[in-house]
Amino acid sequence: MATATTEIIARAVILDNDRLLVARERGKEWTFLPGGHVEPGEAVEAALLREIAEEFGTGATIGGLAGVVEHGYVDDNRTPRHEINLVFNVTLDGEPRSREPHLEFDWLPTEQLPAADLRPSAVKDIIATGARSVWYSLG
Repeated sequence: MATATTEIIARAVILDNDRLLVARERGKEWTFLPGGHVEPGEAVEAALLREIAEEFGTGATIGGLAGVVEHGYVDDNRTPRHEINLVFNVTLDGEPRSREPHLEFDWLPTEQLPAADLRPSAVKDIIATGARSVWYSLG
């Protein structure tokens, strides 16, 4: 099995009252927070703003770091993956409308968060507790 490289991912917690904005790859059942990969040499917050603009065509305001989640998994091709997810509180400047043909976005009622298949699952703890600057490890 191949060795996993570490990817840095910038993710957004976008809340609208009692709803959380989640992303889903078309054809998949599980969800994840909007955002994406940080490119080499790119600042994390700049990467998150870029990803939001690409995904929604709107600007955003980053309110601060909500937490950090280290996550390891094996993808559908049996390739090991290792991520460091930097999760930020974000406010959108406009309505989220998907501009990515492979992604769809939905509002998840926060009361459904405990049962939701949101990955990595440790981000649910960050959202539920309102934790700030918390590190969740692979365990």
